[in-house]
Amino acid sequence: TMATTTGAKPAFVLRWAEWQREGDIASICALVRELAEFEKELHSVKLTPDQMREDLKAGHFVCLLATKEGDAAEAVGMALCHTRYSTWDGLCMHLEDLHVKTECRGQGLGRLLIEACVKYTQLQGLRRLCWEVLDWNADAIAFYRGLGAELLETWRCVRLSGDNLAHFPFRNEQALRQLQL
Repeated sequence: TMATTTGAKPAFVLRWAEWQREGDIASICALVRELAEFEKELHSVKLTPDQMREDLKAGHFVCLLATKEGDAAEAVGMALCHTRYSTWDGLCMHLEDLHVKTECRGQGLGRLLIEACVKYTQLQGLRRLCWEVLDWNADAIAFYRGLGAELLETWRCVRLSGDNLAHFPFRNEQALRQLQL
């Protein structure tokens, strides 16, 4: 299913990425790398196209791809979402990545992608759509605030990854074995 913008601004077409559609995984990976480069984290991108294809096929995430009307070949934006669980709200939607190519910013595409994510979240019957933003990305912060999004200034993202995850110092091995972990 596709959605198209109309009006004086350039028209964009949104569609769901498909694991078996030629070029979709490559488009997502290219946009992810472009976003990572902007975020000064290109070295952190470890996911392979094959793994992404398998994860999309398994339904671990959904991704909206945006193209310019009349040019379905080149993706110029994306919104990648997956579900997560909140003990306060139940199942929620997480917007992992929202990215619009630099040359297409300021033309309503970011808003269109967010609106599609909000509608998708609502249609899934979920109570929350959440995402993170880098504290130095003032343009994105202003954009999100303009949408009415709440920035949780007192909450911090926490994660274990890389060697810290791989070599975590377990202290309760016996209890974990009882859980068959």
